[in-house]
Order: sequence, then structure tokens, then C-alpha cells
Amino acid sequence: MAAITDQRVHVNVQIEGNTNSSFLNDLGNIYGAEHVLVYKVSLNKFIRLSDLPQSPTSSLLKMGKGLLENTPFFNNSSDEKELESPEQNRLYALKELPGDTAAVLIRFTPSLLKGIFDNPFISIILKDPLERIISLYEEWKNLKGETDWRINIPYNKDLCFTDFVYQDGFLNFQSKCLGNRRLGDYDLVGVAECQSGFIAQLKNKDWTGYIKQKSTGYQLDKPRYKNLGITSEFVEYFQAANHMDYSIHQQAKEFIGYY
Repeated sequence: MAAITDQRVHVNVQIEGNTNSSFLNDLGNIYGAEHVLVYKVSLNKFIRLSDLPQSPTSSLLKMGKGLLENTPFFNNSSDEKELESPEQNRLYALKELPGDTAAVLIRFTPSLLKGIFDNPFISIILKDPLERIISLYEEWKNLKGETDWRINIPYNKDLCFTDFVYQDGFLNFQSKCLGNRRLGDYDLVGVAECQSGFIAQLKNKDWTGYIKQKSTGYQLDKPRYKNLGITSEFVEYFQAANHMDYSIHQQAKEFIGYY
């Protein structure tokens, strides 16, 4: 186990759009994939990382749909063997997590873990709010709305990015994920722009080499922004509407010296 956690169960508060599959791979390498549990929102259950195929995001979605379709409510022809499928046997409820758990990736606030673990090591990774919502929009479009987020956005191919960002629940979403904790109360804080530095800290290795000076502002002349309809006026309004998320993201960068 990573030395920095000092044998405490590592709880990573996951925020949709902030990390990628390489983050899961890194945690699997640190703790052993069989000891890392990943939360499945639609089923309110956990599954071992080692039980997932190589593409965790897509496999979680397919697994969830398959399990729901094989329950009596959706399929009256399901027999007893179907109800005892290996996939279902590999799922764990929050209060039934196996004793060999070393790390848990959750999508709810840390307060819901009260009484589950003794003095857990709690971490979180934040992301630039605009870059985060761009990632969400791209994922939502690619999956045609078949996401496993806490906020369900029905798919509409005509919903443009500048309207997508203001869906109910999206504003200051990262701030809400902190729960009743301040950012400084977390054992480890990182930013998505420097995920490698976060992993290095987790391994208790020198991570200062991962910190790079970054220019401020968005290069709005790039096609990535222009094609989404992102203008300077949009950015100004978006930043004002999500001022709390911008504030904690800046605070997280200052924690690790990433500007």
C-alpha cells in the first residue's frame, strides 16, 4: 500500500469529468486492482476494479444495463440462475464492503462514510470548471446520454454546449461535492491538470518535478472552444455563475504550487 496513507483506507471523492481511466489504473498499480472498489451510481453498489474489463467507464455502463434487464421487474422470464449471476455476486453495498478493501472511489460526499471506515484517508481531485464541463459534454454526446452521473441529462442531439452547461445541478457542482468539509480538511488534494503529481504524492515520492507553470486564461481562438460557441462573453458569465468552483480550484492549485 502507498506509504502516505499509512495503512488507512483511501477514499477518493470522485467528481464526474475530473479524472480518466489512467487514474484508475494508477490506483490499481498502487493498491492492487482487487483491493480497489469503484462505485456504480445507477446501482448504488461497488465493484472491484479487478472485476472490470480494461475500459472501466463503458463496462460499468454495460454492466448496469445488463443487471437491470435481468431483474424480475424488467424481465419476468428471469430464472433463479440469472438472478445469481457472477456480476451480481461481485457487487457490494456500502455497509458490506469486503475487509481487504484498500481504496474506494465514491461519488457522494465524505459525510456518508461516517461509521464505515476507521479514520479513512480522504482525497479529492478538482478540475478547471470550464474544462470539466467540456469533458462532460463530450462524454454525454459520445454516449448519447447513457452516462452514469448523479445528474441525468436526457439525450438531445440538438442541445448545444452553451445550454448544456446550465442544466439543473451543474452550477458549482464541485463545491457541493466537498460536503461539510473545507478543502483543507482533505488528506490529499490535487488538480486534474497535474494528475501525475497527485499520484506521485500518493506514492510518497518527490512530486515537485510534475509541477509546471501554466499560462492563465483560455485560448478562445482554438477550434476546441470556437466550435462549442465559447466566447469571451460566455466565459465571463460562466465564471461568475460558477465562482465557488473557480475559487476552490484555484485554492487546490495553490496547495501544490501549480499555477
